Amino acid sequence: MVDLINNINNIKSNVQNNVIYKKVNINDVNSRAAAMSYYLLLSIFPFLIFMINLLSYIPIIHINKFLNSFNDLIPNSAFAMIESIINSAISDKSISLTVFSFIFTLWSSSRAVRVFIKGINKSYNLKETRSFFKLILISFYFTVELIVLIISSMVFLLYGEKVGYIIFKFLGLSKLFMPTWNLFRYSFVIAITIWIVSSLFRYGPNKKINLIEAMPGAILSIFGWILVSVVFSFYTNNFSNYQVIYGSIGGIIALLTWFYLSSWIMLLGCEINALIYYRGKNFNRRDI
Repeated sequence: MVDLINNINNIKSNVQNNVIYKKVNINDVNSRAAAMSYYLLLSIFPFLIFMINLLSYIPIIHINKFLNSFNDLIPNSAFAMIESIINSAISDKSISLTVFSFIFTLWSSSRAVRVFIKGINKSYNLKETRSFFKLILISFYFTVELIVLIISSMVFLLYGEKVGYIIFKFLGLSKLFMPTWNLFRYSFVIAITIWIVSSLFRYGPNKKINLIEAMPGAILSIFGWILVSVVFSFYTNNFSNYQVIYGSIGGIIALLTWFYLSSWIMLLGCEINALIYYRGKNFNRRDI
């Protein structure tokens, strides 16, 4: 028993002495992730309304097909809540609602991006010297870029299969289409996502960072996010009692927790990039 306690204390000591652990605590990653998740939660509902109104000409069966591709990443309770919002938006479409939902989505999402930019600067120990309006433009740019990514990914996943099948059939390779398509479509979406996140990691901080220096944290963030999302969804669907504990708001709590974990992983990628950057520049340990 004494040996077990000593081993636990040794593990705890090693973790606390870890550079990344220290950076996460010093740079207040937990609080910044909480702030990001709050603004992301504010943006998700108007974003869904905006998306459904914008894509109202797409048959509902295709929209459900797209949503089901994310079912493994989102807890069932949160997924059911999102589906109900989408069904309500489909039955109550209007131009004014589309415009309002887009404006609110842009505002709340850009606030999350600005919190993220502050987190990047904190990771690199930088002071923000850019003007307020420049920060707003940067946050709006990346917000719109993310919205375009989601819309283009949706269109690609829904209609790319039909186009690809026609091409493969014309070339006489129809039997090879499905395995090739399944590999290509997800690889394409992941590659585009990594590129956008790398751009955010590159242009977010108040410092010149090249693409190669931004890539490690972006790649780790994306694959870490996928892993954490799958594990959290599996845990929530099989072991957690969000609905029992929180009742009707269980879906919101599950979604907020998922946003928090996602934000934390993204900020961790910033910390890793900063650590690699300063180690490569041979800075002293206290500068990291």
